[in-house]
Parts: sequence; structure tokens; C-alpha cells
Amino acid sequence: MTNMLQEHINNIIDQVIAYRRHLHRHPEPSGREEATARWLATQCRRLGLIVREHIGGHGICARMQLDPGLPWLALRADIDALPIREQTGLAHASCHDGLAHACGHDAHSAMLLGAAATLRQLRQHLRCNLMFIFQPAEETCTGATAMLADGLFSEIQPEFIFALHVYPDLPAGTVGLRRGVMCAAADLFEVTIEGRGGHAARPHECTDTILIASHMIQALHHIISRRIDAQHPAVLTIGEIHAGHAANILPDKARFAGTVRTFHPEIHETIRAHMQRIIHQTAESWGATAHFSLKQASPVLVNDPLLVDACAEVFAQYLPACRQIELDQPSLGGEDFAEFLRKIPGALFRLGTGAGPQTRYPLHHPRFDIEENAMREGVGLLCALALAFPHLQKRTASPIHTLC
Repeated sequence: MTNMLQEHINNIIDQVIAYRRHLHRHPEPSGREEATARWLATQCRRLGLIVREHIGGHGICARMQLDPGLPWLALRADIDALPIREQTGLAHASCHDGLAHACGHDAHSAMLLGAAATLRQLRQHLRCNLMFIFQPAEETCTGATAMLADGLFSEIQPEFIFALHVYPDLPAGTVGLRRGVMCAAADLFEVTIEGRGGHAARPHECTDTILIASHMIQALHHIISRRIDAQHPAVLTIGEIHAGHAANILPDKARFAGTVRTFHPEIHETIRAHMQRIIHQTAESWGATAHFSLKQASPVLVNDPLLVDACAEVFAQYLPACRQIELDQPSLGGEDFAEFLRKIPGALFRLGTGAGPQTRYPLHHPRFDIEENAMREGVGLLCALALAFPHLQKRTASPIHTLC
């Protein structure tokens, strides 16, 4: 089976690269992936899949049903792009100025299409039905929740669910595995400061909302370094700030927003309490009013340990040349695939895509790119999980098996 799988992947890889380059040229932002979803649905129908569209917005679920009596396995990819101006210089660079696939979602979708095409050719070897999920709005951490709320699994509940994420810090030809906590919980926060605007020559008659925002931002960053035990990782980042329209006018409003990332609920609550106190007390001391909101974008992502053990065995059997790397630390990045894992046992794996100067840039960088040949391993890993479904069932059949 290993040789047969590799032969099929060799036959499909050029098409997978073409899929990825098409998607890379045509990025769409979170929640507005209309053309992307339409194109993906068309490709799925060409593969003979049963396609349901517009799930939780622009989500797609494409099904390969072999036998109504068989259990289901779900494989998921995200489809949205980022509001970044691409600087790769690639021939297939984004044709939409200010939008780019700088987090690899184009590759995720291309590999899932490639896996669907390959597994259709190998369907006589399958012992499960397959569900290929193309999820919108991952970057805003709203797509998974929206798809679930819109009845993604109302008719069919898969037994397991898996996903890959490209990772430039791992070399091409490798896969990163981790048991238990894989990604941090991510919260989005927003602060709006309102005061009295006026002439820049008479600041004493105004409420300087920009100055107030700067004091708040400095103080908020000190929460992590002075209020949180350094042995418990946490990150607070301001990624957006807006105020004013002219150099000689003090604005009556300033707004900034960012994220908080933690692994433990008690750390999250400590940070939230300090943020609220700092924001409101700082505003009050300057005679301004502050509005503060913080909401969870995605929960902690927890990989099922027994399933990861089983997957490691499967990967070694089906893709012996793909080196497995044990990830010793979880990521502080958020990933709303966690919402699916709250419902269904599964795991997220990191696919190594680093290979030389062109692919050294991190996720969300304007020059981010991948080694496209690494998608061979990506397609292979997804196919192996489907082909070895009975082994996954057997290894997780213990009555004490619970999702940690």
C-alpha cells in the first residue's frame, strides 16, 4: 500500500501545486470567501463528491460515501486569506492588492483536494466514509463555530477529525506531532477612548485620547512581565490602533485592539481583571471615558493523546520517509480547529515546509511562502489517516479513553 499511495501522490502532485497556485493568486478575506468557496465546490463536484455549500457562511462539506453502514472520518482545511500586501515576487502572487495567502490556507485547501482525488482512486481500500471540510474565517476565529451552529454535523457525526497546518520552522519532508495542548486559547480585545477634541495648540483645553491610549498600551504590556508568573506562558499584543485625521487636531476618540493568548483559565482571568482596571483607571485619571471588550476567539486546542500515538504509527507505516518531529512546546498561536476538537476526538499536525531562503519567512509575513513539494507529504498524511482508519479505531477503543 505504501508504494501504491506514493505512486498516486506522484501522479497528483502537479495538480495539487496548480490548485495551490490558483488559490494563492485569488485570496479572499475572512467571511468573504465567496469566489474561493465556489471554486472549491466546483473542484469537489468534479471529483464526484456530494457537496453541501454555504455552511456557516462560505463553508463547504464534501462527502465521499462508500457505504451507509460505515463510520465517518473528517478532514478539514481552512480557506481564508489575510489583509497583507504580498511581497514574494512570485509569478503566482496575489492579484488582489492588500490580500495574501500568508498563512498557508491555499496549501491546506489544495492538499485536501489532492487527498480527496487520491482517496477516490483508492476507495476500494477504504473502511470509512469521508467528509472533506473547507472552513472559512479561521483568521477571525469565527468560521468553525459558525459551521457547527449551522448544522455541519447535524446529520452525520464523524468518529475522528484531523487537520494539517504548514509550518516554515520545520524542514520540508517532516511532520510535527504533539500530544495534549497544541495551541493556546486566543482572545480578541478592543478599547475605545472618548474625550474632548480640539486644537493642537491648546492641548490643555482638550482630552488627549492619543496620549491616553499610549499610557494604556504601555501599562497593558507590563501585565505580562510583572503580574504573570514567567513559568506560565502568556502573550498580550496590540496589533491595531486608530486615532485622528489631521496633524493639528487632537481627536476626540482613539481606538486600539489586540489579542491575549494563554493556556490556563486562571491566567486568562488574571490578565482580564488587570486589563479592565488599568483601562478604566487610566481613562478616569485623564478625564476620559473608556469602553473595553474582550471575547474568546478560540479555546485551547487539545490533541487527543491516544489518537496522536496511533497517527504516529500510521505515518511511520505509510510514509516512512517523512520524518516525525516531537514538538516539545505548544504554540501560543490560536486556531479555531479547537472548536471541532471540543466535539470530536482528533488532532492538528504541523507540516514542515521550510527549504531555503525563499521559505524562511514566518506565518503572516508579507514574504511568506512554502516549499511546494512538501505538499506531497501533506497529501500523503491525510490519505494515510483515511486508509488506516481501522487502526485508529482499534488503538482508541479502550473504555477509559477520554478526550483530555
